[in-house]
Amino acid sequence: MKLNIKKTSRALVVLLALGAVIQIGRVLAETALSGESPAAGDAVNTDISQEVLNKLNETDPGRYDLNVSRFKNLLLTLNVHEKFKNEIERLILEGHDLPDLLIAYEFLYQNFGKKQELESLATQKESGKTWSAVFAEYNRNHEDFVPRSFEPDYLESLTTTAGMTPDDIMLADRISFVSGSPVKDIIADKLESQKTWKQIAADLDILHSASTLPRVQITEEQMARLVSGTFTERQVAEAFVLAQKLGETPETIAGLMKAGKTEEAVMAESYTEKYN
Repeated sequence: MKLNIKKTSRALVVLLALGAVIQIGRVLAETALSGESPAAGDAVNTDISQEVLNKLNETDPGRYDLNVSRFKNLLLTLNVHEKFKNEIERLILEGHDLPDLLIAYEFLYQNFGKKQELESLATQKESGKTWSAVFAEYNRNHEDFVPRSFEPDYLESLTTTAGMTPDDIMLADRISFVSGSPVKDIIADKLESQKTWKQIAADLDILHSASTLPRVQITEEQMARLVSGTFTERQVAEAFVLAQKLGETPETIAGLMKAGKTEEAVMAESYTEKYN
């Protein structure tokens, strides 16, 4: 069957623009937050050094067990690369608050943020800013991701290449956008090296580690129920995407957005409740 390039390109744009596939009336498989289980030979190391454990116990003995549990859970859930685990441990030993580091890490993970931004966000919070303000400033200082328009012949060649999935193409585009590396070089590296996206992203100091993009489903009934007044279909879709990221119900997130909460404020409240 001949590939319809025009339709395929549009599908890629929808997925990347919203961070999820939105198919009205269709049921799509939902992925977990991490998007995958660690690949063979790429297992997550949850062993925390004794020095770090001692620091956590010294800093907050009353919540020591809870903090250790939350740290290990983040490592597993977000499939954290050893390189970034070591960075979190370094920052703990330098005196940064573990809950702040976990909140900053998950926010950056969702935004394809970079390793060096982790300390910056934690420091901003320690200076007295709210997480909502920290997230809003981050978003102001980072250009919105816009999916590229691939050359039709090149896109068709990719979609017919063994081992290359639509998720691979979209992840390469996003990683190229963040890192500045040419997308063709990133795709070539993936095909030639057989590295996971976790490994490729870590090489470029990008915290995101999944090999698939999250998917959500929206039925016509849900869309009709949540659209109201000035709250548009696109805002409903954005509420579903944000709900998936936060592990909340779409109705809850849509309600907060309708009440005037910004995306940054919603994320700040959710992460604070999760890690503090």
